[in-house]
Amino acid sequence: MTDRRRSPGFHERRDVRLGARAAGDAALTSDFTYTFENFFHPYVGELIERLNKGSLAGLLDPQFQEKLADPHFFESFYTPAASGLVTSFPKDIDVRPGGSYANYNWELLFHVPLSIAVHLSNNQRFAEAQRWFHYIFDPTSTDTSVQGPARYWKFLAFRGQAETQNIIQVVTLLSTPDDKLQPGDIIAKNTLLQGYGAIRRFPFEPHRVAATRPVAYQYQVVMKYLDNLIAWGDSMFREDTAESVNEATQRYVLAANILGPRPEQLPAQGKREAMSFLQLREHLQEIGNVLVDLESQFPFNLAPAPPSPTPGSSEASYDWITRAPYFCVPRNQRMLAYWDRVNDRLYKIRNCMNLEGAARQLALFEPAIEPGLRVKAAAAGIDTGAVATAAATPAGPVRGGTLLQLARGLCDDVRALGNALLAALEKEDAEAIALLRQGQELKIVQRTQEVRYLAWQQAQESTNALVRSRNIALERYRYHLRLLGADPGASQFDLPVVPRPIKPDDEPKLTTEKDFDAAYLQLVLQFDKPLPLELYPRLKLAGEGSPTTSAGASSPGRLNLTVNEDKELNDHLPAARDLNLASSVLDTVASVVRMIPDIDVDLHFWGLGLHSEVFGGVKLSEVSKIAAAIIRTKAAWEQDQAGMAARTASYERRADEWMLQSNLAAHELMHLGRQILGSVIAEQAAHREYLNSRSQIADLKGTEALLKDKYTNGELYGWMQGELTRIYFDSYRFALDVARKAELTLKRELMQPDFDAVQFVGGDYWNAGRKGLLVADSLALDLRRLEVAYHESRRRELELVRHVSVNQLDPLALVRLRETGTCEITIPESYFDLDCPGHYLRRLRHVSVSIPAVTGPYTSVNCTLSLLRSSVRTVATGADYPRHDDSDERFQDYSGAIQAIVTSTARDDDGMFVGSAADDRPLPFEGVGAISTWRVELPADFRQFDYDTISDVVVHLRYTARDGGAALRHQAVGHLRQQIEHAQASGMARLYAMRMEFPSEWARFAADDRGRPRLAVTLREEHYPYWSHGHSRETVSVLLLARGPADADTITVHAGPEDGAPSDALSRDDALGGLFTGQLVNITPPAAVGETTLHFDPGTVTDLWMILTWKG
Repeated sequence: MTDRRRSPGFHERRDVRLGARAAGDAALTSDFTYTFENFFHPYVGELIERLNKGSLAGLLDPQFQEKLADPHFFESFYTPAASGLVTSFPKDIDVRPGGSYANYNWELLFHVPLSIAVHLSNNQRFAEAQRWFHYIFDPTSTDTSVQGPARYWKFLAFRGQAETQNIIQVVTLLSTPDDKLQPGDIIAKNTLLQGYGAIRRFPFEPHRVAATRPVAYQYQVVMKYLDNLIAWGDSMFREDTAESVNEATQRYVLAANILGPRPEQLPAQGKREAMSFLQLREHLQEIGNVLVDLESQFPFNLAPAPPSPTPGSSEASYDWITRAPYFCVPRNQRMLAYWDRVNDRLYKIRNCMNLEGAARQLALFEPAIEPGLRVKAAAAGIDTGAVATAAATPAGPVRGGTLLQLARGLCDDVRALGNALLAALEKEDAEAIALLRQGQELKIVQRTQEVRYLAWQQAQESTNALVRSRNIALERYRYHLRLLGADPGASQFDLPVVPRPIKPDDEPKLTTEKDFDAAYLQLVLQFDKPLPLELYPRLKLAGEGSPTTSAGASSPGRLNLTVNEDKELNDHLPAARDLNLASSVLDTVASVVRMIPDIDVDLHFWGLGLHSEVFGGVKLSEVSKIAAAIIRTKAAWEQDQAGMAARTASYERRADEWMLQSNLAAHELMHLGRQILGSVIAEQAAHREYLNSRSQIADLKGTEALLKDKYTNGELYGWMQGELTRIYFDSYRFALDVARKAELTLKRELMQPDFDAVQFVGGDYWNAGRKGLLVADSLALDLRRLEVAYHESRRRELELVRHVSVNQLDPLALVRLRETGTCEITIPESYFDLDCPGHYLRRLRHVSVSIPAVTGPYTSVNCTLSLLRSSVRTVATGADYPRHDDSDERFQDYSGAIQAIVTSTARDDDGMFVGSAADDRPLPFEGVGAISTWRVELPADFRQFDYDTISDVVVHLRYTARDGGAALRHQAVGHLRQQIEHAQASGMARLYAMRMEFPSEWARFAADDRGRPRLAVTLREEHYPYWSHGHSRETVSVLLLARGPADADTITVHAGPEDGAPSDALSRDDALGGLFTGQLVNITPPAAVGETTLHFDPGTVTDLWMILTWKG
C-alpha cells in the first residue's frame, strides 16, 4: 500500500501492515479492529474562505457544510487488507459524539450562535436574536432538500438525526433486559445509560448528559426561541397601539404554530399494586425505575401502541403490553407554561384587552411624532420607536424627580461596580505580575542553581588543586630533608582524605552546627600536622665586628662576610690582583727594554775567535718576562686559594639554603593544610548553597503552585472580571435606561420647549476599549445638568378647577349610566374654553367624582372612572383653532395603559385614602391631557342603590394650563361662537326628566284618564346655562326616552289628542337598558323656551325624559 506514515492523524505501527503484504510477510490476522480518526480539521481553509468571500450566513449554511463531506476519503488513500477489520471514517464536518474535532464544530456551529442569540434576546434586541436563532433553528424555512421536521434544523447534528423516541419508549428501553433486546437497541440503551451515568456522577453538569442525548439541546433551542418570540411580542403588546398589537399577534401565532396542540393528559395504563420499597428494591433498574406486571390488571385493548419493536420480535410487543413503569413520567410544567402564556396573550388580543387584561379601544393609527425628534433620538443612540411610544404614553408610576434620584443611585451603583471591576483588573494584573515575578525568580534561582553547582564543582577543583600543590610542597620538603641527610618517613606524609558527599543531595557534614566541631577536628588532624624545622648553624663572620674586615676593602658598607668569604675577598683575591698587576708591569717593562740595543763582544779583532752578545735589551726583556711569569704563578695560586675559599663559602651557603628550603617547604605544607582546610569548608559551603538553591527552587515551585491553585488566583479575578463586566454593562444599560426615562418624564412633566430642545442624557457613554470605566461619572454629570436645568425650568403654571356635569355635557350618557350602569363621556376643548378661552397645554393634576344620589346608610357608591384617551394642545400658534385630524402636530395624544380609580363615597372622591402631591407616585390621571374621554361604570349585577335616583355625575377636574395670549383667545372665542351657531358646543343639549323636574305636570299627566293623556310642561330661561341668556335659542332636535310596558315593542307619541294628529314612534333600545327612544320627526319640535305639549296612549309611559338640542 502507499506509504502514508507522514500523513496527519495516523499512528505508525511497525508490527502490522494494513495493505497488501509483501512476499514473506506474516499474514495479518483479524484479532484486532483498527479505528481511524482525523487528528486535524479537514475544512479549516474552506470555512475561512467561505467566511471571507461570503458571509456568516454562508458559513453556517447546512447545505454548504453537507457538500464538503467526502465519504470515500479513507478508501481513496488506503486499501486495507481483507483480513484486517478497519473502521474507516468520512471526511466531513464532524459532530459525532467522541469525534476528535466534534467539540470544536459544536462550539463553532451551535454554542456560539446560540449564546449570541440568547444574549441579544436578553438585551431586548429580538430581531437580531431571531436572525442568530435561524442559524440553528428556522421554523419559517421552506427548504425542501430535507423531509420532515428536520428541514427546520440548520445544525448538522440535528438535521440528520433520526426521529427521537418519546419518554415512555426511553424508560421502557432502559428497563428491558438485554437478552430481550436487539443489537441496535442494546447500543441505544448503552448510550442512554452513559447519559444517566453522567447524571449520577455529575448531577450539576447537564452538558455531559446532553452530549449523549442531543434532543436536550433541541429542546433548549426551541424553548429559547419561544422565549424570544414571546418576549418580543410582549414588548410590542405593551406599546398598545393597533400596529404594535398586530405585530405582536404575528409573533404569538408563530409561537403557537411551533408549539402545536397542547399535550393531552393520558389516563393511567392500568392499576398498580401498592408496593413497599423493599419489594421494589429487587426490581430496581439503572435509572431508579421498576417495571411491574399489568397483564391481569387491564385488558389488552387499553394498552398504548408498542414502541416500534424490531420486525419479527414478538417478545418486545408482549413485554410492553404486559409491563409498565411503576413510577409515572412527571409532567414538564415548564414546557406546559408556554401553551399557557401564548394562549393568554392571544385571548387578550382577541378580546380587545391590553397586556394587563383591561379592556380598551385602540386608535386606528399610532400617534404622530415629530421627524426632528426621531433624528435626535437616532443621533443619541436611542430607539426611535421607543421615543414615539414614550411620547404618546401617559406618565409612569413614578415621578420624574424620583426617577432622577433612582438614576443617580444607580449611577452610584454603577460607579461602585466600576471600582470593583477596576479592582478586579488590578488584582488580576497583580496576580499575573506575582506569577510573572515568581516565574522569573524561579528561573533566576534555577540559573543560580547551575551557577551554585558550578561554584561547588569549582570549590572541589580548588581543593583538588590545593591538594596537588600540597603534594608538590611535600615532594620539595622530602627532597630537602634527603639533602640534609634526614629520613622523613612515609607514614607521616600520607595523602589526606577530603570529606565529600557520595551523592549531590547528601547533607554536608561541616555545615551543620551540631557536627562541625568533630568534623573540623578531624580535618585539622589531617591537614594541619606540625612539622619539625631545621636549626640554622651560627654564622662565623670575619673580623668579628671589624667593619673593614666584614665589609671588605672595596665595599662602602657592611657585608657580613664569613671567614672563607673574607679570605677570598680580602686576602687571596687582592693578592692575586696585585701579583697580576706586577706581572703585567714586568711584561710591559720587558717590551720596553727589548728596544735597548744588545752589546756584542767580537774577539776576532782581538784574535780570540769568539763573537757573543754580552748585554742588551733582549736580555733584560727575558729577565722581565721570567719575573712576570713567576709573579703570575703566584697570582694563580692566590686565585686558587680564593676559589677554594669561595667554594667553601658557597657550600656553607648551600647547606643554609637547604635548611631554609626545608623549613619553607614545611611551612608551606602547614600553610597548604590550612588552605585545604578552608577550601574543604568553602567546598561544603558551596555544596550547601547548591542544596539551598535546590530547596529554594522547590519552595518557589510550591509558591508558584499556590499562586496558581489558590482560590483567589488570577483565574478567579478573571472570572470576576467577566462577571463584573457583564453586571457592570447591564447595570450601566439599566441606569442609562432609567436616566433616559427620568429625562423623558421630567420633560413630559414640564413640557418647556427650551428644556425639551436639549438632550441631556447622551446616547452611549460606554468605551469598550476601556471597559466602560468612568462611564458612571459621565452619566452622573449629565444627570446633574438635567437636575439643574429641570429646577431652572420648573415654573408655576395656571391652576384651575372644572366641575364637569355629565347632565350638562352629555345627557344621554347620564341616562345610559342609570339604565346600564356604564357610559362614556368626552370632554372637548371647547368645554374648557367656556371658562378660560385662550389657554393651552391643559393637563390634569387631580381628578375626583361626585354622584348625587339617594343611598342608604353605610352604602358604598363604587364608581369606576377610567380614562380611555386624552390629548393636549402643545402650542399656542396655528392658522386655525380647531383640530383637524389625528395628525395635527399642535396636539399630542396619550394612549397606552388605561388608568382608573374606584370611588367609595362618590362625594368629591378621588379613589385614594390619602392623596398628596409630595408622593413619589403621580396621582391618578396626573399629567394627561384635559381633553379626554372617560368611562363611568357602576356595578351592574348587584346594585347597591337605585340608579334612577342619580341626578347627575360630576367629574371634578383640577388641571394646569398656560395662557396662549390674545391671539389664541380670539381664535378660541371665534370657534366657540361657531359651535354655538351649529349646536356643537358643550351644554347645548338639555336633559329634562319630566317626572323629577316637572312633578305637578307629571302628576296631572299620570292622573289624566281621558283618551290620550296630555303632558304639558313649560320650558323656561333658567333651564339653560347662564352664558346663553340673551342668545336667541332655536331647537335643533328633540330626543324622547320613555320607560314603558315590558311587552310593548314601540310607544307612540302624538302631537294632539285627536286621531290623525302627527305622531312619532319610540322603539326599544337595548343599549339603553330597554328604554324606548326616538326623535321627534313628524311632530314639530317644541321651542327652547315656552310650553310643550305631548300626548301618549294610555298606560304606555311610566317615565319620560326629553333631550332638547338647541343652537343660538
